Amino acid sequence: MSDQDPTSIINMIKDLRSGTESYRRSVGIRFSGTGYVSSKFNESSDSITSPKRLRLDESDTSINNKTKSDSIPGSPWEWRRMKGEVISLKTRLMHQEAAVQQLHNIRRQMEEIFEKEKGLLQIQTEQDKQTIQQLEVRLDVARRTIQDVRETHDTAEKEWSQARNNLERKIASLLNENAKLSENLRNISTNEKSPSPNDPNESNELQIKLETVEARAAILEEKMKEYLKMQQDYELLNVELQSMKMKLEKLESERALWEEGKLLAGRAARANDLEKELNVAKRTIAVLKESVREKLLLEEQMANMTKRLEHTEKVEQQVAMLEAKRSELVLRLQEYETIGITGGPTAMKRELNRLQQAEVDLRAEEGQLRSKLDAVIRESQNLSNNYEEARKMATDMTLSKDKLSKLVNRLQKKMILVTRERDSYRQQLDMYEKEITVDGNNAITERIPALERVIDGYRDLVSKLETDLQTAEIGTQKNECNKLKEEIEQLRGELEHRTLKGDFNCNARVLHFTMNPASMAEKQAEEKQAALLQEVEELRAKMASGNYGTTVSSLQTQEIAELKQTHEIKIARLKEAFKASSQEYRQACYQLFGWRVDRTKEGRYKLSSQYAESPDDFLFFHVGEEGVDMLETDFSANLGSLIEQYLQKQRSVPMFLNAVQSDLFSQQTVTNVMI
Repeated sequence: MSDQDPTSIINMIKDLRSGTESYRRSVGIRFSGTGYVSSKFNESSDSITSPKRLRLDESDTSINNKTKSDSIPGSPWEWRRMKGEVISLKTRLMHQEAAVQQLHNIRRQMEEIFEKEKGLLQIQTEQDKQTIQQLEVRLDVARRTIQDVRETHDTAEKEWSQARNNLERKIASLLNENAKLSENLRNISTNEKSPSPNDPNESNELQIKLETVEARAAILEEKMKEYLKMQQDYELLNVELQSMKMKLEKLESERALWEEGKLLAGRAARANDLEKELNVAKRTIAVLKESVREKLLLEEQMANMTKRLEHTEKVEQQVAMLEAKRSELVLRLQEYETIGITGGPTAMKRELNRLQQAEVDLRAEEGQLRSKLDAVIRESQNLSNNYEEARKMATDMTLSKDKLSKLVNRLQKKMILVTRERDSYRQQLDMYEKEITVDGNNAITERIPALERVIDGYRDLVSKLETDLQTAEIGTQKNECNKLKEEIEQLRGELEHRTLKGDFNCNARVLHFTMNPASMAEKQAEEKQAALLQEVEELRAKMASGNYGTTVSSLQTQEIAELKQTHEIKIARLKEAFKASSQEYRQACYQLFGWRVDRTKEGRYKLSSQYAESPDDFLFFHVGEEGVDMLETDFSANLGSLIEQYLQKQRSVPMFLNAVQSDLFSQQTVTNVMI
C-alpha cells in the first residue's frame, strides 16, 4: 500500500487530526443556563457562527466587564443549579472521554487486524513467490530435458544416417555379390550340362560359398531389422519431443493464465477489503469527529463553569472575611462596653488620653530599665575582661610551670652527672687502692673521708634544690589558684548582687515580658559564665594531670573534612587522568610498535600482535626479579626456530618480538597479495 493511497490508516489519522484542529479553530463557546444542548455538526456549519453564539460571546464580555458584586448569584437555588450543571457536565465529559477511549481502542484493534491481514498477505505473496520459483525451476528442468532430448535426437539421427549409409553400401555390395553368384550358378549349371571330372569338388565349394552367403544374408537381414527398430525408436522420440514441446507451451500458457488470475484475485480481494476498511474507517472517523466536537464543547463549558466557581469561591471567601471582621468588631465593641466605655466619643477620648499617659510612664520606666540593662551589660563585659585576664594569668602559670619543669630536668641531668662523677671517683679510688702499695694505706685512708664528705655535700645540695623547687612550684600554684578562686567568688558575688538584688525597692513589683532583652542578655551571660567556668575547670584538670595536648576544635575538624574531600576529589581526578593517559599510552604503543600489552596477573603480561591472524595468537611473558620468562601457548608452540635462535642462543626478547612481528607482517602481506 503506497503513501499516496487515501484509504491508508495514516491518511485517516491525518484527516482526523486536521478535522479536530479546524474544529478547534472554528467552534466557539456554547453554553446555556439550563444545561447542555446537543447540536448537529456538518462540514458546512463548522465555518458559520450562529447568532446565539454571538450573543453568548457578547454576554461573556459583558459578564467579564461587570463588577464582582453584580456577578454573585442571588439565591442558593442558583448555587445548587450551577453545582448540578457542573456535576452533569463532569459526568458527560467522563462519558465522552470513555467513548473516545473506546474509539481509540477500536482504532488500535483495526490497526492490529490490518497488521495481521498485511502479514497474511505478505506470507501469501512469499508462498506465491516460492511457487513461482518452483515452477521456474520445473520449467528450467523441462527445458534442459528438451535440450537433452534434442541432443540425443541429433546424435541418433547421425548414427541412423551413418548406419543407413553403411547398410546401403553393404546391400549394394551384397547385390553385386548376389549377381556374381547368380552368374556363377548359371555358369555352373551350364558346366554341369557338360561333364567334367572336377564336378564334385566344385559343387562342394559352391555349396560352401552358398551357405556362407546365406548366413551373411541372414545376418544382414537381422541388422536391417535392428536398424528399422532404431528408426522406429527415433520416430517415437521425435513424437515424444513434439509432445514435450506442446506440454511446455501449455505449461507456459497455464503459468501466464495463473499469474493473471492470481493478480485479478488479489486485486479483487484487496478491493473488497479496502472498500470495507474504507467504509469502517469513514464511520469511525465520523464518530470520532462527533465525539471530539462534543468533548471540546464540554471542555469549554467546564472551563467556564470552573471560572465561575472560582469567582464564587473568591466571593465566598470575601464574605467570610467580612463576617469575621464584623464579628471581631462586635467583640471589640462588647469589650469596650464591658470595660465601661459607654459614654460615647468623649469617654473614649478621655480613656485614650489616660492610656497615652500610661504609655508615657511605661516608656520612662522602659528607659530606666534599659539604662540598668546597659549597666549590667557593661559589668558583664568587665567580668569577661577579668576572666580574660585570669585566663592570661593561667597561661602565664603554665609557662612558668614549663620553665620549672625544664629547670627540674636540668637539675636531674646535673644530678646524673654528679652521680657519674661520684662513680668515676670511686673507680679511681679502687684503682688507687690496687696501684698503691701497702705504704700508701695511710694516705688513702685520709683521702677517703674527704671524698665521702664531698659526696655528702653534693647529696645535700641536690636534695635542697629539689625541696626548694617543689616548695616554689607548689607555693606559686597554690597562690595563683587561691587568687583565681577569690576573684571568681568576688565576681560571682558582684554578679549576683547586680542581677538579683540591685539598687531598687524590693517591695516594688515590676512586670516584664518573658522574651524581654534583659532576660535574654541574663541567660546569655549565665551561659557564657557557665562555659567559662567549665573551661577553667578543664584547664585546671589539665594543669593537674600535666596533659598539655591541644584539642581540635570543630572548625579544625570541618577544615580537615573539607581538605579530605578536596583531596579525595583530586585523587579521583588524578585516577581518571591516569586512566585516560594510560589508555592513550597503550593505544599509542599498539599503533607504534604493533603489540598490545595486557596485564592478566601480577608479573604476567599478554602480548597480542597487530598482524595476528586470529585473537588466539598471543604470547605470555612472566616478568620477575630473575628476568623475563616466556610461558608456553598454542601460538608459541609454532615458533620453535625463532625461540631457539633469539631466546636460547642470543637471549634477546626484543629481537624475538621483532622477528615474530616481521614474520606475521610478511604472512599478512603475502595473503593480501594472493587475495
